[in-house]
Amino acid sequence: MHHVGNYDKASFEVPATYEKYSQGYSRVTMVDHNIPGAVHTGLGVCKLDAGGSINKHVHFYEEAFYILEGQVLVSIDGHDYRLGADDYGIFQATVPHAWRNLGNQPVRWLDMLSPQPKPASQERDTFFFKEGDAPTTGNRPDFRDPTTRYLGHFDNSQMPPHSQLQMDGYRGSNIFGISLKMLVDKMLGAQHLTLFMVEFQPGGEGNIHDHPFEETYFFLSGEAEAILDGQTYHVKAGDYVWTSVGGTHGFFNKGTVPMRWIETQTPQPPNQQAFRFPADWAYLATKLEMW
Repeated sequence: MHHVGNYDKASFEVPATYEKYSQGYSRVTMVDHNIPGAVHTGLGVCKLDAGGSINKHVHFYEEAFYILEGQVLVSIDGHDYRLGADDYGIFQATVPHAWRNLGNQPVRWLDMLSPQPKPASQERDTFFFKEGDAPTTGNRPDFRDPTTRYLGHFDNSQMPPHSQLQMDGYRGSNIFGISLKMLVDKMLGAQHLTLFMVEFQPGGEGNIHDHPFEETYFFLSGEAEAILDGQTYHVKAGDYVWTSVGGTHGFFNKGTVPMRWIETQTPQPPNQQAFRFPADWAYLATKLEMW
């Protein structure tokens, strides 16, 4: 199974859970329980207007984030930081956090929630503090300091040269012309999800495969051909894709410029057999049937 959508056409709404505990906060929900087969993934884009805030709270799920634009103050487990575009991080389950936008422009960030938050009709999984104001000051994180937890910053210099895919749980030559930078994973404290930056150069291919986990793709620039469960799509910046456990998918950059996206996975991939390529198994079948 799969789902394809366009973020630019979606409407921001105030999540009901946050109505009493936030100002100027809204979210576009892209993937949740309303998509058939999506049971692990909660993906969306959040917006905090100028002067807006979200009071201190905790979740029963993990929340990874990547800031797309703007400057924002974030409190994480009692530490207050000033974050900006291309900063990212993880709020582990039960870790208190809060947001405030002291700037004159809205802040937008991509968030990934796992395990998938429960529908409003089920038990609560987000809890706000009685005394939980958002931060009013904060400094830039010192990313060289080993005691700086949960946070990181991405820039283009971190992307390795394009090559065949190098990733835990993968072996072979079915994905090439790719550059990948892992951002949120176990090294940063995540237990349920991963979030990373991917770029495919022109001519790059990720041949048809599937996984024992769900994936999402939030496209930032460029365009490509996507083949999802046998159906062909043209995807570009502003689009997003979700693929289910066992849902086949492949991406092919037939254009003249690189295509870049933020990708997520949940549950976290196993160390072995994280990818299954039907073409490889068809090849094995021909060998077995020779005897």
